[in-house]
Amino acid sequence: MEEHVADEDDKVDASVSLLSESFLTSVYDVTRGIFRHLPVRSVDSCSLVCQSWAQVSRLTKSHRRTIHALTYPPNPCSTTTVCSNLLYDFDQYIISYINNIVWSIPTLALVVSTNILASKGFYSSPNSPSPSKHTEIGNHTRITERFDISQALSRHLNKSCKMLMIAADGIIASTENNQSNEIESDDAIGILFFPHFPSDVLGIYPFEIPSNAQISSDMSRAELHRFLGSVPDDVSIRCVIFFFVQRQSHAVDCIKKLLEYYSSEIAIIGGFVDKFNYDDRQIHSTRTSYDACGIVITGDKKRLHIGEILLENDIRTREQIHDKLKKLKTLESDHSISFAIQISCIARGSNYYNDEQNVECSEFRKLFPNTPLIGVFGNGELGHDYLPNTNPIMTKQATGKNLFRGYSSVFTLISLHL
Repeated sequence: MEEHVADEDDKVDASVSLLSESFLTSVYDVTRGIFRHLPVRSVDSCSLVCQSWAQVSRLTKSHRRTIHALTYPPNPCSTTTVCSNLLYDFDQYIISYINNIVWSIPTLALVVSTNILASKGFYSSPNSPSPSKHTEIGNHTRITERFDISQALSRHLNKSCKMLMIAADGIIASTENNQSNEIESDDAIGILFFPHFPSDVLGIYPFEIPSNAQISSDMSRAELHRFLGSVPDDVSIRCVIFFFVQRQSHAVDCIKKLLEYYSSEIAIIGGFVDKFNYDDRQIHSTRTSYDACGIVITGDKKRLHIGEILLENDIRTREQIHDKLKKLKTLESDHSISFAIQISCIARGSNYYNDEQNVECSEFRKLFPNTPLIGVFGNGELGHDYLPNTNPIMTKQATGKNLFRGYSSVFTLISLHL
């Protein structure tokens, strides 16, 4: 009898143990399910609750790979929109965006700004138009401080997030809902936030080219890689995005070396802009002058698909733009993460299309409704038609000079297949 009671007790203990394990597993799964639906800032907050939630938080963030886009102000082309230069207003917008929209921790922010807003910056007080202006208010002195765009934005990003800010007469920017606008004369900012990807899947390497750079004719491939953002030597460069501020830039010599080592296996896009600022979030003891900057893209050819389309001066209608851009459709799939760069001549804005706005970016949006698009209107473009497995070797472009354009637009699509 006692043996029977003992057996029953063992069964009860085993049953309770199984139920306990099942319950804990269920709670863990439920927690993971909830975390999957939270923005990254909320996930970070939850990680402070307990060790178990901290583990789920780390796992959740490690699997997220989302490229985010934003425009400030959010409706820049609306006739009722006024871009506020108050730091408080910009702060509130960025805080709300990061808290409610951002899904992945950004490691690079690519920022494009109109020259007007880049010159103005943001002010900590509404009544003082110039930086460090002292205003007497009763017995108190209020100090108005000016923040440039990088300074204003960096206050909201983690310290590991680098920033590359480009200023030009006009920009192309996308909202979080992937509505794109070509902004030619208003104050506006466009931003793409890139998360961390495994380097063998998608590598993103920002770089600057010093004004006194020396690119020798016998520069090795490894030296070129170190020069362009310290790209590992055993990784192939797939695409380079250039921004120049000087016509006689050493970047031209860099392009020659890229074509020498990669021939027809690389997409190159770029434009001449008014200024740029690269912040790697490190403290530098000396200031160096730079006349070009950019981003190198690397990745596995089987998973990372890159294509480029050139719209030359003879392409002037929506139908012609659509027919040319649809060649990029072969690069995307239903399960891919993608983004696109548009570099357009300042002369290809609304005046080029009889005062019709957003012609080129809207045709791109029809074909790629979910792809973030960012870019600038420059004073000269760099690019070529490039589609995988269709391009002949670019023997005529061995010097790189044939890549420079005028009155053109260049679209580069970068698509990572999951």
